[in-house]
Amino acid sequence: PMSGCCFEFHVAPLQGYTHQPFRTLTNLLAPSAIKWTEMEKVADLQPMVAASLRKRLEGSEDDGNNLVLQLGSNNAKDLGQCAGIAAELYPNLHEINLNCGCPSISSGGATGYGASLMKDPDLTAGLVASMRSSTNGDISVKTRIAVFDNPEDLRPLDDRDYRYLVNYVSSISEAGAAHVILHARPAVLSGLSPVNNRIVPQLDYEFVHQIARDFDGRVKITLNGGLNSLAALDAARNNQGQISSYMSGRFCIRRPLDLLNVEQSMMSSNRIDVHSALSNYLSYALARRDKQQFTLAELCLPLYLVSEQLREDYEENEPVQLSWED
Repeated sequence: PMSGCCFEFHVAPLQGYTHQPFRTLTNLLAPSAIKWTEMEKVADLQPMVAASLRKRLEGSEDDGNNLVLQLGSNNAKDLGQCAGIAAELYPNLHEINLNCGCPSISSGGATGYGASLMKDPDLTAGLVASMRSSTNGDISVKTRIAVFDNPEDLRPLDDRDYRYLVNYVSSISEAGAAHVILHARPAVLSGLSPVNNRIVPQLDYEFVHQIARDFDGRVKITLNGGLNSLAALDAARNNQGQISSYMSGRFCIRRPLDLLNVEQSMMSSNRIDVHSALSNYLSYALARRDKQQFTLAELCLPLYLVSEQLREDYEENEPVQLSWED
C-alpha cells in the first residue's frame, strides 16, 4: 500500500483517451481523483461554441464536480468567450485550464500556443486574465519548467532558467490563475516526437519543489512528469514538501486498476470493489450504446485497457508454457 495521508491526484489529459467513457471508469475506480478532458482547441470549437462544447462534453454530467476542462488557444478574446460559455453550461467544473505545455501539433498543441506560450509571459498572462474575467470559477495553467526550440538546445537548467520560470508563474498568478501544474521537464518545440518529449528532456523535480516553496500560500502547485507507477507516486509523496497535488496520465491508461490503490491512499475509508466497479461500467456502456451517445470503440477502450493490465500482470506472475499437445 502507498504511504502517507490524504492528497489530491489528477488523471492527466490525454488525446484519444480521456473522453467521457474513460473518465466514467476512472470515476468508478477512484471517485476522489480529479479527471481532465482531452484538450479542446478553441479554434475548433468556433463559431458555435456552445453547441461544440455540448457535443465534445456530452455525458460530462456523469463526471460530477471533479472535472477539469482544458483549453488550447493564443487568442484572448476567443479563449475568454469559450471559458465563459463553458462555465455557464457546466457550472460544476472543478477548473478551466489553459494548456501551456503541449510541445507540438501531433501531441495536441499547435504553433503559437501550447508550450510555445512559455516564450511569451505577457501573452500568457493576457490569456489567463481573459479567462479570469469571463468566469467566477477556478482557472489553472498546465505548463513545463522550461522551453527550448530544438533538441540541440537542451542543456542542464540553471539559475537563469529558474528566474525565468519564477517570472512566468508570477505573471500567470497575478493574472488570476490560482493553480499551476508543472511538468518537471523542459519542452522541446520542434525536432522531438511527443513520445520523446516525455523521455529525452531530463526530469528536474527540484525546480518544481523550489517553485512550490517560493509560491507557498499564493499558488497551488501540482507535480506532473515521471509518475509512471504506484512506487514512483509513493516516492514523490514521501518528499512532498510544499507540493499540493500530483498528476499522472500514461500510468493511468497503462494500469487503470491501480487507481484503486490511489483512491485508498487518498480516502482510506473508500473501499472500492473492483468487480462492482467493472459491472457498473458495463451497465453504463450498454446504456450509452443503446442511446448511441458514443462509438463502440470509445465505450470498449476502457475495458481493453483493463484487460491489457490483467494480461500483463498474468504474464509476469504466471508465465504460461503451452505446447501443441495442450
